[in-house]
Amino acid sequence: MRIGISTACFYPRPVEEILPVLAGLGVHAIEIFFNTESEFSPRFYEPLGEQARALGLDVVSVHPYTSLMEGLLLFSEYRRRTEDGLMQYQRYLECAAALGARYLTFHGERDMGQTDTPDRWKRKCEIYHRLCGLAAACGVTLAQENVAWCRSRDPDYLRALYRAVPALRYTLDIKQAHRAGRDWREFVAAVGDRIVNVHINDFAEGQSCLLPGAGSMDYADFYAALRAAGYHGHTLIEVYRANFGGTEELAHSVRLLSRYAAV
Repeated sequence: MRIGISTACFYPRPVEEILPVLAGLGVHAIEIFFNTESEFSPRFYEPLGEQARALGLDVVSVHPYTSLMEGLLLFSEYRRRTEDGLMQYQRYLECAAALGARYLTFHGERDMGQTDTPDRWKRKCEIYHRLCGLAAACGVTLAQENVAWCRSRDPDYLRALYRAVPALRYTLDIKQAHRAGRDWREFVAAVGDRIVNVHINDFAEGQSCLLPGAGSMDYADFYAALRAAGYHGHTLIEVYRANFGGTEELAHSVRLLSRYAAV
């Protein structure tokens, strides 16, 4: 497996300033977290793609800033907004394709204690099917992430999507599982054979997001579980800027994870 890093680790530094830093850390697989609408303009992302290729960086995934409001944009009862949201995500998928990304990371609905009626569940699945179809037409795959404040925090909810939307794939996020009070193994058990993207970090009691190697995560067990599920792709370090001092700390985490990924 390959070790990579998300540009989100350096937020709020501008995305184009981060790429040379990532290349200097010796990684090749990256996820680009876009932070505003203008970054989805070809005038921005086409030069960004050229920069990434010149640096030897493989953009494997794109993460839109609108993940905070995907429930409102796409799954509300206001159907005109849904149609506009689908057109918006069409542009995001075109951006991902232009960058050579295979996946678009998706949060979905916020968890507000709601229960789906049969009609609401049917409509939701229809929207997921449409999103997956738009993605496939661009040569990209929609990857639903488990997120602590979203409905995807629940492995049973992901199982239901797994059964209803066969084209949907999944992004496994370790810190989000921990924040939801769940063990990451529950998510591997639920959707393991459809995982296509992994956000990796570490954690300890009272600290849900640390650099790999700074907490209690059992990486030997984790990588063994990924292999058992048939996953042999990339694992991307995704932490917050407050979780490390200098880039050498990130480089140390890359070297640590590389030992487990290479087994």
